[in-house]
Amino acid sequence: MWEKIKNILLREGGKCIIVEDNQPTYIVMKLEDYDIDEVNRNIDHWKQEENTQNEPEIKEDEKKEDVKIEDLPF
Repeated sequence: MWEKIKNILLREGGKCIIVEDNQPTYIVMKLEDYDIDEVNRNIDHWKQEENTQNEPEIKEDEKKEDVKIEDLPF
């Protein structure tokens, strides 16, 4: 089976989708067609979104100003 898939990819290019139980389960492609830079950008973007979602949201009225010496109770 793999030899047939490799021959198709060599001849036709592109990607091959493997279907199991009437559902697409794998994508096979030549490594030179795989854009690792795009994958890394996507991972960085997903991590950034995750970090943003985990940060507590500070409401505008809850933002604190810098503490000054005049503000301290002496």
